[in-house]
Amino acid sequence: MKFNLKRILILFISLFVIGSVAIETSVHTVSGDSLHLKDYTNEITNLNEPYKFIKTDYFKPITHLTFTNKPVTRYYQLTLKKVKMSPDGFERTVWSVNGQHPGPLIQANKGDRLVINVTNHFDDPATVHWHGMFQHGTNWYDGVPGQTQCPIPNDVSLVYNFSTTDQHGTYWYHSHFFAQYVDGLRGSLVIHDPDDPYLKQYDFEYLVMLSDWHHNTTGVLLPLQDAPGYSGFRPIPDSPLISGLGRYNCTAAPPGSKCNSDQPLPVYNVKKNKKYRFRIINSAADGVFVFSIDQHKLKVIESEGIYLKPTIIKKLPVAVGQRYSVIVDANQPVGNYFIRGTLDKRCTPNNNATINFNSAIDWDGLGILHYEGAKNSPNSKEFDDDFTPCRDLDKKHLKPIKPITKYDGHVTDFVNITITFGADKNQRLEALINNSSFVPQLNDPTINKITRDIAAKDLPKDQNSVILNHNGGIAEIYVKNDNNADHPFHMHGHVFAIMFVGEKGDVPDESKYNKKNPVVRDTVTIPGNGFLVIRFITDNPGVWAFHCHIEWHVEIGMVMGIIELQDTLKKETIPEDVVALCLEHDLQKRTTRKMLNAIVINEIRSDD
Repeated sequence: MKFNLKRILILFISLFVIGSVAIETSVHTVSGDSLHLKDYTNEITNLNEPYKFIKTDYFKPITHLTFTNKPVTRYYQLTLKKVKMSPDGFERTVWSVNGQHPGPLIQANKGDRLVINVTNHFDDPATVHWHGMFQHGTNWYDGVPGQTQCPIPNDVSLVYNFSTTDQHGTYWYHSHFFAQYVDGLRGSLVIHDPDDPYLKQYDFEYLVMLSDWHHNTTGVLLPLQDAPGYSGFRPIPDSPLISGLGRYNCTAAPPGSKCNSDQPLPVYNVKKNKKYRFRIINSAADGVFVFSIDQHKLKVIESEGIYLKPTIIKKLPVAVGQRYSVIVDANQPVGNYFIRGTLDKRCTPNNNATINFNSAIDWDGLGILHYEGAKNSPNSKEFDDDFTPCRDLDKKHLKPIKPITKYDGHVTDFVNITITFGADKNQRLEALINNSSFVPQLNDPTINKITRDIAAKDLPKDQNSVILNHNGGIAEIYVKNDNNADHPFHMHGHVFAIMFVGEKGDVPDESKYNKKNPVVRDTVTIPGNGFLVIRFITDNPGVWAFHCHIEWHVEIGMVMGIIELQDTLKKETIPEDVVALCLEHDLQKRTTRKMLNAIVINEIRSDD
């Protein structure tokens, strides 16, 4: 068999057309010469160390790592492959990690180094973003195509090598290549802390990943949303999933599909009078989840790596990208109680023009808290709401356990942005930041340009770049939401302090900012027609995305690029294996339609 490579100009009308094209190449291996060995980036300690292929049963308690006297390097293997699965009873292709969805839990202790070999067998390009990790000194491993790396081609591996530094808490990982994570490439990441003030207040620990699920792949859904004149809202899902399991009424399934309505509910086993930490992650494409356990109140102790003063709630609203830890006391009579991962319908707009507007979805995702020895079926009653729908958990529950005062100082950079929607010349929907829709340059990411000494001010307008050059300064971002939609905005490379969140008609008033002990996190909901003011410390050289985490909004351009400390960044050397990704294929010569309908040049493999 022999291969001829032909260059063909094609219109990319379906998300994964490029991925279905095989590229003649070999899997990269890591060598010492290809590593960036600056002081802050430790060398992989043992190139012969085997990567650990991991699987996770999300319905068993987490087995903690043993704490060590000094940080260690932990090696993991993530293999990306499409498999047939039935998360809610309906069979479809899933973009799996190590053959499962969600992907397996990655664990480390505070200060450890993670060396993760990602091998892509999707037949599509891919990347992995480590959501919430700061990537100090390793911006090129942040996993954002068009900003920090080129995508990993099919049958190619990339080693992500970064330190957890002083971070701890609940995180996750997911693809940032198109809407690929919506099809399955997502998993959990936990950094344990020997100094965790709550470590001795619970006996066991569970991890819960909440997600929405679609029976059509994003390769079908995105072109529908991108159609000229589309007047609907974001696609309506078919099921909510609790750690990859849900239930669907198969009588609504299309004829000829494989579907089983008798899916078991996910079960979390507990022992009476024991206490359990639940780490909760909203890994959805869209939508606010509400987590609760009937007759069991929740003690909130952590949000996105920040320890909180403990407070008691009945229900926990979780926006896309947000994470929490709560402690549950199994102190009720022995029995079975419903766990509720409800996708809040009140926060999901719909009309007759919306994709899948007549979905047969049951918005109430259910699981079972099963006490050891219980025999009865669940017959428990749901708590009444104790929160404001479609808004983040009230700030009174989000006070850091120790005051964080570093945001109370001289502001060195002020950034004003307005987010809204518009239409291009072909009447296709686009998201706008200061009247500009982000367009990724997939074969020449921003970090490559900066390290080639291209000034950030000379980047194309559609990169939506904000330039911050004060080392150790305080940047303040003022966001005006000029549309009706709520937007959960996430910042890469940082946490930020929330100075102000306002509803429609509320005007930011600096005299009312909480500068002495603000809420600190990395994802916050901006109300429809409302305002947001945040501050963060500019101490992390890199190209950092600031974007709405509703994936359908990302795909139409609601992304900003923060170019931080470019004079430091441009002196750095990107590892050779990361640079080589851009040479593996001509993924994109130019982009004419955001991240979806791009004119691209592909390498086509054909047989003689």
